[in-house]
Amino acid sequence: MSGSYEDFDNADPAEQYISPLHDLHQLEKIRAPVENRLKLAYEDLIRKYREKCADFEREKRNAQVWEREQRFVEKELTGIKSKLEASGFVFVIIDGDGAVFHESLIAEGEEGGKAAAHELNQQLKTQMYENYNMSNIDIMVQVVLSVEGLTKALHASNTLRTFDSTILARFARGFCRAQPFFTVVDVGYGKEQADNKVRKVFELMEKNLQCRMLILGGCHDNGYATFLESFRNNHKIALLETTPAAADFRKLPFGRLSLPTVFRSEPLPAKVDAFSSRAVPPPPGFNGFSRSAASPAPLPPSPFGQITNGSPRPAPAVLAPPKSTTPVISEPTRRDSNGKSASSWAAVGRSAGVQTIDISSKKTSTKERPFYLLNKNNERLDIPLPKLEPAAQTSFDNKTKKNNGVNFCNRFHLTGHCKQSESTGYCPYIHGERLSAAEQVLLRIRARHLPCGSSSHCWDILCTLGHHCANGSSCYFGDGCRFAETHGMDTTPTIKIYEDGTREVIVSK
Repeated sequence: MSGSYEDFDNADPAEQYISPLHDLHQLEKIRAPVENRLKLAYEDLIRKYREKCADFEREKRNAQVWEREQRFVEKELTGIKSKLEASGFVFVIIDGDGAVFHESLIAEGEEGGKAAAHELNQQLKTQMYENYNMSNIDIMVQVVLSVEGLTKALHASNTLRTFDSTILARFARGFCRAQPFFTVVDVGYGKEQADNKVRKVFELMEKNLQCRMLILGGCHDNGYATFLESFRNNHKIALLETTPAAADFRKLPFGRLSLPTVFRSEPLPAKVDAFSSRAVPPPPGFNGFSRSAASPAPLPPSPFGQITNGSPRPAPAVLAPPKSTTPVISEPTRRDSNGKSASSWAAVGRSAGVQTIDISSKKTSTKERPFYLLNKNNERLDIPLPKLEPAAQTSFDNKTKKNNGVNFCNRFHLTGHCKQSESTGYCPYIHGERLSAAEQVLLRIRARHLPCGSSSHCWDILCTLGHHCANGSSCYFGDGCRFAETHGMDTTPTIKIYEDGTREVIVSK
């Protein structure tokens, strides 16, 4: 017993706890900084969170402000666009030294100027509506010339048979007073004075967003053709052709207008014999201050054609039929309103020197029936036309002039029937004696510059309008062409559809 007591007295009872307590103390030293770092990190996180919340609230308020600003700006922009469209205008700038008014109008002085202004305004409004779908739009006309120089030229050429040196100035005064937006600018005597001003005004208006149509009257001078090269991609530009256009203008893609009742169609002669007694004829189709009741009929709105005497003159590239592996198909003979047989396109083609191949049997009546063409995708194709005869162009233009520029009725002359005339007893276009077969080819070419409302899905066998671009993917005007959606269309005919619904497969060779 004594030995055990002695052992107990010698042992330290806390020894067994010292080591754990020491370890615990060491852990306390380690835990304190960890807890401190954790505390600091938490406080930093809370601070950043509160900052982000404040940023969010600020951005939320900014977004609401910007949203209100955006709505306001969009509303303001819409208003500006509406005002621009409502205040749009057509601007016509004319080099009056080369585009000369009819001498019969100039000879009437102030009254002649008023008559010229009214006639010019009426003609322009009609052509803007019919060709560019612009109605109720203001037209501004600025004629730039040298009053002194042009007066001398008129007298020297014996064109103006009066010795009144103020006649042109009085004509200009009447012209300006007749229409609020018509002006005549006298640049004085000097070479290229009018040209320089015309170019500068043209450049200014070309940049003007309110100017929806810009027309230049200067086709008599090749210098303007070079000047216009840099604007060839601007589709709002058109040319006013008075005298025959100079050679370089043929390269330009702009549409053309002609106003033969207002301007001379021939240049002033350099010098005329003093004993000449040539009378001064009135402008063709002009009747006082305004046109007669037979106002110009709607004109085919071709972006690549030329408007002459109230109807467009297509550019040469448009006249070429689309390339195809199939032979040229001649249209069947049609009957006019009196039951008389009209010449077929094949006859016109033969007279024009174009070989027309008849792929149908002579013993069947199929050839005598009207038809239209479809490609492999069941899209309508325009029947290729024979070559236009130069004589037909001349005779057509002469007839148009006799009708004071009023257009021929496409339906009547091309199909023999006019629905409007038959239903209402009235048609604003010329009927009369039907055009010859060769002249009908020209009328059909012009009619095809008008896109059919049904496009390539038209099944009207007598439709005279265009159903696709004649130049396809090689069209110079690209997206500006009114037939642009058909540029990738297959123009190879695969089937003929007759009026009774029967079909005939076309075999390509």
